[in-house]
Amino acid sequence: MPISEDEFRDDTCSGVAAASFQDLDQIQNRIEMFLREYLSLCGRYLPGIADGSIKRKGEKELAVSLCKRLKALAEDKKVLFTFFNEDPDIHKKSRTDDMSVLPSVGMSHLKVGAHYYDCEDQLYIIEAKRLPTPSLAGQGDRSREYVVSDWDNRNSPNKSRTGGIERFKEGLHGGAFVRSAMVAFIQRGAADFWLAKVNSWIDELIANPISCHKARWSKDDLLLRMPCQSGDAGIPEFSSKHLRSGGAIHITLRHYWLMLN
Repeated sequence: MPISEDEFRDDTCSGVAAASFQDLDQIQNRIEMFLREYLSLCGRYLPGIADGSIKRKGEKELAVSLCKRLKALAEDKKVLFTFFNEDPDIHKKSRTDDMSVLPSVGMSHLKVGAHYYDCEDQLYIIEAKRLPTPSLAGQGDRSREYVVSDWDNRNSPNKSRTGGIERFKEGLHGGAFVRSAMVAFIQRGAADFWLAKVNSWIDELIANPISCHKARWSKDDLLLRMPCQSGDAGIPEFSSKHLRSGGAIHITLRHYWLMLN
């Protein structure tokens, strides 16, 4: 975890901070700008793109490959952060985040507000999902996993809560953050089709709440298209805001959709 300024001064091994930001939002803005600019480029080199076999590639294989590409580009561009895959979540060490963004290993420390972050401290996390998730024999309907998992057992109190947005909303991923991101690997259909489909799934959760959910769904959870920004690579980008259990803390998600079809 980040250490305070007083603790940093007392730590003779800390070295000197290489960069300073007023708050975490400032560096998260830089991370999102990097994703907006380079995700599309990284997507061109995912396994299975060249020979058309990507539909047979697993979600984890695609996520790990994407993370390696982002890490290599971050090092090449000499930015202040790097990417790491399968990192234990800050609040749920038994769970891993698909990708975390950490201070670059070339830095001694990164000062954010009154705290110092070293190369093990998360700045941002990213969840990666295929859209739709293919349903295999014996696994039930997994098509909605970008939003919510275990759809066939939605009325059970023991339903798993491992869907993409669902994890963030329930505080099972990114519990330490008020901003995070999701990346979708889209292998068929257009972005507009999936935007309507994802929001229809959320509308269904609003109308028919799932009993095991601690947080209620509302119209705020719906994805909104982000306007194209100067210099971006044309990747479809959306935003959503999710009220967590307790009704006091929101998390804002950026959604970056890699069109692999």
